[in-house]
Amino acid sequence: MQTVVIHPGFYGKYSKAENLKRIIENIRKLQDKFKEKKIETKLGLETMGKQKVFGSIDEVVEVCQQVKGTIPVINLGHIHARGNGCLKTREDFENIFEKVAPLEMDHHLVHVTGVSYEDGNELYHIPIKKGDMKVDLLIECILDKNYDVILISESPLLEHDTLYIQMLMNRVLEKGKKRVVKIPTTIKPVEKPVEIIEKEKFML
Repeated sequence: MQTVVIHPGFYGKYSKAENLKRIIENIRKLQDKFKEKKIETKLGLETMGKQKVFGSIDEVVEVCQQVKGTIPVINLGHIHARGNGCLKTREDFENIFEKVAPLEMDHHLVHVTGVSYEDGNELYHIPIKKGDMKVDLLIECILDKNYDVILISESPLLEHDTLYIQMLMNRVLEKGKKRVVKIPTTIKPVEKPVEIIEKEKFML
């Protein structure tokens, strides 16, 4: 089944609790329309990178717990910016996957990019090497925990950073004396697949 990725919206004049209630109601209405039109798709709520926008990881998980047919889309650059550079260690990345664990998902959509931020707000995307988020620790987390993940590049250097992620993955595999993979876009180093997809090819 396909997934349509959506941005929930700004808090505006409403409190966070009021926004949570309104977003849940609106998503259910949208799902009713889908059923009416016989459209079979999941709704993916993306985590957002600004303080004034609904979409912290906790808020997204809360919506997904209450609305069947919705899944979180984990934008790590946004989470990192919103937390003012909060993804610094492997444990930080593990905590993100632990937050979505109650949803009992078999598969995760994860956006990866470098990000410029200030005071807990995303400013713009930058190449991975120019950001301060440790993507190599993310790769270690994914491989060691055997998560089933699609990595979606949101970098302004799509192809370059797709290959850079692959290089980081091969380094981790070599370090652990596992099989080195040389496929440019689809990476399957463990039992469950880890795929790297350029965002332009993924968007519906």
